[in-house]
Amino acid sequence: MAAIEKADEQQAAELPGFGEYIRQKFRLRMGAASAKAGTGTATALWEWTAYGALLITAAAMRLWDLGSRAVHHDESLHAYYSWKLASGDGFAHDPLMHGPLQFEATAAIFLLFGDSDYTSRLLYAVAGVALVALPFLFRDRLGRLGALFTSVMLAFSPAMLYFSRFARNDILMAVWALGLVICMWRYIDEGKHRYIYIAAVLLALAFASKETAYLITALLGLFLALMLIARNASGVVEAAHIRIGETTTVAAIGRIALAVRARLTNFADLRGPAAFLLLLITLTLPLWSAAIGLFQETPLLSWSNLTFVADEGGTGPIGSPSGGAILIAGLLVSALFVIAALAGMQWNYGVWMIAALAFYGVFMLTYSTFLSNLGGINTGMWQSLGYWIVQQDVARGNQPWYYYFVITPLYEFLPLALAIAAAVYYRVKRQGDAFTLFLFYWAGMTVVLFTIASEKMPWLLVNIALPIIVLAGKFLGDIASKLDWRSLASGEGLALRLGVVIGAPLLALAAYTLALLGTGGDSAAPIMGIALAIAMAALIGGGVWASRRMGAGRLWGYAAIPLTLLLLVLTARAGVMAAYRNGDVPVEMLVYTQTSPDIPRLLAEIERPAAGSADGLPLRIDDTSGFTWPWAWYLRHSDRYRANFSPYDESETPTSPVMLVHSNNRDSADEMLAGQYTEAERVRHRWWFPEHTYRSVTPGRFIAGLFDREAWRSLADYWLFREGVRDLIGSEDAYVYFKSDFPQDFEPME
Repeated sequence: MAAIEKADEQQAAELPGFGEYIRQKFRLRMGAASAKAGTGTATALWEWTAYGALLITAAAMRLWDLGSRAVHHDESLHAYYSWKLASGDGFAHDPLMHGPLQFEATAAIFLLFGDSDYTSRLLYAVAGVALVALPFLFRDRLGRLGALFTSVMLAFSPAMLYFSRFARNDILMAVWALGLVICMWRYIDEGKHRYIYIAAVLLALAFASKETAYLITALLGLFLALMLIARNASGVVEAAHIRIGETTTVAAIGRIALAVRARLTNFADLRGPAAFLLLLITLTLPLWSAAIGLFQETPLLSWSNLTFVADEGGTGPIGSPSGGAILIAGLLVSALFVIAALAGMQWNYGVWMIAALAFYGVFMLTYSTFLSNLGGINTGMWQSLGYWIVQQDVARGNQPWYYYFVITPLYEFLPLALAIAAAVYYRVKRQGDAFTLFLFYWAGMTVVLFTIASEKMPWLLVNIALPIIVLAGKFLGDIASKLDWRSLASGEGLALRLGVVIGAPLLALAAYTLALLGTGGDSAAPIMGIALAIAMAALIGGGVWASRRMGAGRLWGYAAIPLTLLLLVLTARAGVMAAYRNGDVPVEMLVYTQTSPDIPRLLAEIERPAAGSADGLPLRIDDTSGFTWPWAWYLRHSDRYRANFSPYDESETPTSPVMLVHSNNRDSADEMLAGQYTEAERVRHRWWFPEHTYRSVTPGRFIAGLFDREAWRSLADYWLFREGVRDLIGSEDAYVYFKSDFPQDFEPME
């Protein structure tokens, strides 16, 4: 290749004109890169164009009108403390709000571009665009078409789109997780140390973002361990000289242990999966120290009366050690760090030291907020895990075990359908390699782990959807690469192929129409049902005939094209509805206990008088039930507002021109404020999806619903149009009172 490039450059140098030389050299470089990847120049140009158009589209979808939606309770916390940090008030890590990275990055954005609802979500929108771009770096494993299809599904995924426009760190975790997977496989394939260093940084960023980093680390580590066991099991058994029926169980275990130890005597020989597994273990081992808290109430440690992770109401912060456990916790962290360092340096002193410096450098800088809060290193090292160990008993969200089996097909039906098809395809064809097996493992284990975890929230769907999308993209790429696209438009058999492409969606539409015919109050003529049944029979018969002519594999391949496009259109439509039309309206299951649009409407009414107030407009906010949020963010500028957040007290003399009172305190407020203030106006402070619609599902009701066509109609109306739940939305309300002379024209939602 080097000789070819040298000859090509010499030929280019002989061209007349320096400009033409530069253009020719660029073409030669592009051609060489394409040849190395096994594709032609035209294909590479098309690929760059496709990714460029896709990234522009993804950026537009994520950045457009980013600040219009009402700020969610959690978003207001993240934005407010980021603003405080940007204002010079510092920041102290609190595991309640997960890792510190999002606060520090958002604070930097505020310093650069100012603080607003728009910029409070900018970090996450940029991360969402970066996520769409990442599969480009994974083409060696996904295939060029597979990587592109993965990027397309990431761009239009309703979960990825919605939470790229939402100030929570789950989309950041998706970027770090996919980046880690890419580094892992590229290191396994190429063995270059740069992937170790990049992985160390990504791993640190993951732990600095959210505690789901523990799940990702464990998930990847377990797969690598299983891969190593599968590769070495036969060799270990052979080396142990085990004879079935002759060697006793105890002797077999001992011999296997000795054989494994013999293979691990020289860490310097570890390569590929073993080396990457060693990296995951040695870099993160001290961070797992708080896991000892899992055993403090068991017979193993209960006798000691030590508290390694304090629960709510304990003697220390939630998740932290107390009393004599503090010393033991410190010793445990130190011991695990020493063990990890010795193992890492025995493997490869120079590489591990660089990786460790990168990991702990990022970890300590972020958790200490760049050395301004050194205590954050302690809380990050222990309390991050300890807090969420305690929270498992709290089970925030309180969702049923099948929650993700409801919400995933509602939004991520395209990759889910493709993943199911992939399972059948790779099983029948027996074409799956270790990487394909990993994708199934990644998707399946992620569903299992998040289903087992007690906290279930819609934003965690990002973690579940990611591996399913990657698997679906790989499958689509494999199928598409096997189709003869040139013959698709050729004369021979063109009518047959077009018949399959057109007939597949027609069959799906006919089946949908026939299944719901006569439900939901529609008058269904029997003649229409007969016609649809005949049409379906004809289409199925045509498909059987076509499969005999072209083969079942090709028929399914050509039929998958329009069906996938149809599901992609429906996916994009679902994403647009969730992100734009219903972004803060909980007819969507993605919208969780959301601040209602009444709040920004009320804010607009008080902003105009506030702008003309020399000392700042005084406001009285009843903070019962956490009603401080999101008002603390909205009223952060003290030059415009003087907000008093405290529980409503009927004995206090009202002086503020605007009083916002929790609904529980309305009766006493009506009596006290009568005559001085206008009549109370209802303000939906936060509202939520009517969860009783799926919480009450039992096996009996589920089976009965399979045979209830009216239930099908209700489900279809919600799936396609989000109908049937708007009148069932729950809310927690406040009431606003204005002084009689206060200029306002507030109209809450009907």
